[in-house]
Amino acid sequence: MADEIDWYVVKGLGDREIGALGFIGNKVAVITSFYEDYDGNQDGKVSWGEWIAAKLSPISINNKAVTEVAMAARLDLDVLQRDPTFYDEANRMFLQFAAGLVADGLYAVYFSQGVSAVCKPIAGRLTSNIVKQFVIRKGMEVGIKKIYDKAVKPTG
Repeated sequence: MADEIDWYVVKGLGDREIGALGFIGNKVAVITSFYEDYDGNQDGKVSWGEWIAAKLSPISINNKAVTEVAMAARLDLDVLQRDPTFYDEANRMFLQFAAGLVADGLYAVYFSQGVSAVCKPIAGRLTSNIVKQFVIRKGMEVGIKKIYDKAVKPTG
């Protein structure tokens, strides 16, 4: 059948299987990772430490695992012989991921402290309860970060 997916396993450093490409015909149609984005040591489990570190980091690692698979596959001759355009697609994915990292870094360095400084007195005026102040402040910070992400981060 023309629309069956033919899977090709992608290996990373040390010949470790990190993901797979799904071909339909001679085009890569699907990229999947065997590991979660938060699985820093790629042991197949996201420990509490890995999860907390990823959640507390101001830098988003969303799509890290799939981007890693694409970057490893872009240098694989078997993949390139089958789909010569995949090299450019993998580079596009990497640049999109890197642009998100840069945007997150700029927000963390230049904007987050100012946003926090503005949100704290506003929350203090809304309630005297310290827990409620924290929740209000964090909610405002998350809302502002989402607006920033929408304005700055590339889509696609």
